[in-house]
Parts: sequence; structure tokens; C-alpha cells
Amino acid sequence: MTLPVLAFSLLVALAAGGARTADAPALETSQSPATVLARYARAIAKQPQPKAVSFVYAMEQLGPRDIAQTHRVYRSGRSERDETLAVDGVALTQPSIRILTNRNNRYAIDVVAPNLAAYVFKFSDLLRGPNGDAFVFRTEPRAARAFTVSEVEIDGHTYLPAAIRFRIAGNGAHGSGELLYGRTDIYWVVREARVSAHLHDGSLAREHIVWSNYQFPPSLPPSTFVSPRSGPTPEAALPTVPEPGALP
Repeated sequence: MTLPVLAFSLLVALAAGGARTADAPALETSQSPATVLARYARAIAKQPQPKAVSFVYAMEQLGPRDIAQTHRVYRSGRSERDETLAVDGVALTQPSIRILTNRNNRYAIDVVAPNLAAYVFKFSDLLRGPNGDAFVFRTEPRAARAFTVSEVEIDGHTYLPAAIRFRIAGNGAHGSGELLYGRTDIYWVVREARVSAHLHDGSLAREHIVWSNYQFPPSLPPSTFVSPRSGPTPEAALPTVPEPGALP
């Protein structure tokens, strides 16, 4: 998905075979860290992705250029229709429409979540909550990259990531953020994102995105992804902070 999200013109093994280090907190559960990670890997591998989806996202960006927009998106395979519904709190009389092709879902959980081959996981904390436990692991990439996950919070019921915290760097800029996920229908989808970045000119940019109104139709008609024949559409917001999945 192309989002007006933050631009630099961008966006495992358990350590020691799963054994705790001397200063690591105790895992107050019958499950070992290695067991949690094995279930985490299986849950991500088995989690289905929808063939077709529509949703609404609202974003607010503060920084060199303040932006507030609401979009409705339709996606099927690698095709996407992005309709801008409102800009700076004002609904557009006619939505601005962009048709995108060959687009990956950069927020899909199997794309963003750290995997055991590319990261070293170290157990950090066990969170108790009214809806069950969550297991927190710090993560370190095995190779340098522009987008790196620094921490993952694994839901104790589904063993899927409820929160993914990350760092970004590139083109003289750097920052950090958090992605929150949850279940809608049978799918595990992104719900919220927060990003804060220091840009190459020294300025600070922040962005908050909220996704809602997920629907999963069996399919979308081909006409969904046909460009309208109307004249020029309103100017789209330029990205100023990178989208996580856009990074190598």
C-alpha cells in the first residue's frame, strides 16, 4: 500500500539455544522461551492472508509539513485502489483515486514480523493482562539493514505479534516506531502505527495512523482497479517518513 507515511524517499534462533542468561528475567509460565518462539514461528507461517480486503485508514503527520487525511483502500492480490476521502478534516466532494499495481502488502504480518533466521531473540518480559499473557522479546538483526525490529510482543493466545517495535535509518535520517496488530475475522491485521523520525535537515516528524472498517469480500470486480477517466485529481500528500515495509 502506498501511504503518505514518513520519507527518506524510502521507509532465530533464541540466543544460547533458548537458555536464559544470568540477568534475564524468569519466564513465569510452564513454557520455555524456545517453546514460545517455536509456536510464534508456526503461527506466522500458518496465518492466512485475505484474497481481497477493504479498509479505512486515517493518518495525522506533524513535522515539516502537517498533514491529516482519511483514505479508503481496496486491495486484491497486487492491485490496489486508494481513495482519499478527506484532507485536513474536510471531506472531498469527489474522492481522489489512485490505482496501484504490483504492490505488496507492506504491513502484512509475515512481511513485518521478525523471523528466527534473520534475528536473534532474547526473552525480556512476561506481561499479565485480563485477556491473557504476552511474551516480550528483544530482537537483534543478524545483518545490518535500514528497517530493523527491536522488540516484539507475542500474544499468549495466538502466538502472533501484538506489537512490533522498530528502528529506521537511511539517507541521513533515523527514527523509531511501533505497529500494533490484532484479529479481525480470521485475519491478523495492522490496527495502529506510530513513527517518530529525525529527518536529514534536522527536523522532527511524527506520524500516527489508525486502520479500521476491515472487510474481506470473496473477490473484487476488475472495474475496482480501472483508473477513472476524470481530470487531474487533488494533490496527494508527499511522504516524509518511511513506511516500514518499503525498506530493504
